Amino acid sequence: MRLGKVLAMVVLLAGLALTGLLGCAPAAPTSTAVPLTGVAADRAALEALYHATGGPEWTNNENWLSDEPLGTRFGIETSDNGRVTSLIIRGNNLSGSIPVELSNLSNLESLVLDNNQLTGAIPPELVNLSNLESLVFGNNQLTGAIPPELGNLSNLEYLSFSDNRLTGAIPPELGKLSNLEVLALGENRLTGPIPPELGNLSNLDLLILEPNRLTGSIPPELAKLPKLEHLYLGRNQLTGTIPPELGNLSNLITLSLSRNQLTGTVPRTLGNLFNLERLTLHNNRLTGELPLSLVRTDLRRLTYEDNAGLCMRRAHPMQSWRVIFRIDGPDCPRR
Repeated sequence: MRLGKVLAMVVLLAGLALTGLLGCAPAAPTSTAVPLTGVAADRAALEALYHATGGPEWTNNENWLSDEPLGTRFGIETSDNGRVTSLIIRGNNLSGSIPVELSNLSNLESLVLDNNQLTGAIPPELVNLSNLESLVFGNNQLTGAIPPELGNLSNLEYLSFSDNRLTGAIPPELGKLSNLEVLALGENRLTGPIPPELGNLSNLDLLILEPNRLTGSIPPELAKLPKLEHLYLGRNQLTGTIPPELGNLSNLITLSLSRNQLTGTVPRTLGNLFNLERLTLHNNRLTGELPLSLVRTDLRRLTYEDNAGLCMRRAHPMQSWRVIFRIDGPDCPRR
């Protein structure tokens, strides 16, 4: 009989403990989430993009929520083992912010989301995409600064954030992108100086920084870009003189410096740009005469009006080019 009372008391105390009345709450079950890897991680990242950017309203969302292989989705290319290597969705009515989950697409080589209505900041976590070669977010409504972390994407060849609402300075870290061939940051609201570190981009052939609100002088370090063919620095607030070192850019075809606050004369060294076809200098504060050396170039378009006295000598050999090519600017006064 006594044994039965003891057993009953044990059962009662156990019950009270389970209900927390004795101050001993039951231990919470523990579970450790296993991070997704491989194709599963890619699938989760793509679904995050779909939900974050209004997937149901996309112009084309074929197969985006299906269980079919990822390569069957619109805008997606995969490797032989099913991993996502290319995500290209252009002009497809994407809206909303870029989800950080895209940084889990570890095999991604091309990320192109231009001509949409994306908003918000560029996630710095994209630096985890170590295989990335093309990063294109042009013609959206992105805001905030350019993440300096992107300078660690060592395989990047094409970087375009043009036509957004980006602010802040151009990160000097972008000068570490030694494989970069195209850097397009125009049509934004970027401020501050042009980083001289951009002169380290030895494979660059296109640099677009216009229009923005950049200030300071043109770094002579840009003359160290041996493959540069097109340099667009116009429609900013740049000051100082045109660096004579730019005459070393032997492959240059386009040099756009218009609508700044540049002063001084046009360097004679620009006549060394034998491949130069387009030179825009209008709406600055330049003075003096256009150098005779420009006749050695291959100019087809030259603008130099609305300066502080910049003119072409009446006996300049290029005067005869006005009949054939577009040359806009005044003659020097008669002496």
